[in-house]
Amino acid sequence: MHIRGVLTVIAAGVILSGCVTESSYKQAQEIVRGSPAMKRDAINKCYSGASRASPARKAEMAKIMNVSPRSNVARTYCTRAFNGIASGRITYEDFRTKSPRFIRVIQGR
Repeated sequence: MHIRGVLTVIAAGVILSGCVTESSYKQAQEIVRGSPAMKRDAINKCYSGASRASPARKAEMAKIMNVSPRSNVARTYCTRAFNGIASGRITYEDFRTKSPRFIRVIQGR
């Protein structure tokens, strides 16, 4: 799979918790860890999907993330998630199960 394809799968997975293998997750993690441009691209792909969420879903995400519903919830979610993936604070298991650690990261803690 091409690098952009891996990032697209992970970006979709961040939004939908789709089928992302541990191998593709680790590959994408190394890519976004080592390339700020690719991390920005992944955040933008995630954002383009997350911004299409229903207003009710965005309001729910805002509550979980402790941000104003009037803020750019989708951008904040994607940025925090990919920063957590790149830094190693979000492991594959955290990502897959939306663990308390994952929640803390998207809350900005």
